[in-house]
Amino acid sequence: MGLLALFREIFKFPIWLASPIAIEMSIISNFLLNDVWTWNDRRYRTMWGRLWRYHLSIGITAFGLNYPILLIMTYIFGVPYLLSNLVGICISALANFLLNHLWTYKDKSHF
Repeated sequence: MGLLALFREIFKFPIWLASPIAIEMSIISNFLLNDVWTWNDRRYRTMWGRLWRYHLSIGITAFGLNYPILLIMTYIFGVPYLLSNLVGICISALANFLLNHLWTYKDKSHF
């Protein structure tokens, strides 16, 4: 949310461009946090293997759910972009967690 607002309000990027940049930056930072904190007991793959899987799974939900919801709510329905983004984040959050829990950081006993 903060990065989206930064790129939109400070750098004056259009929403359709500010959002993908903010999403990409958040994917990388969230990977680092989740790798160290949330799933630190499930790091069975190499860091690059985990990053690739994490990036792919979050990319599916971020660009398949969050981003379209932001654009539709903002451009078609006139909802403020930060509220639209928050709705998209809330809808995609569960899918993000499930994909990472079941695939990226799959429990070793299920290999």
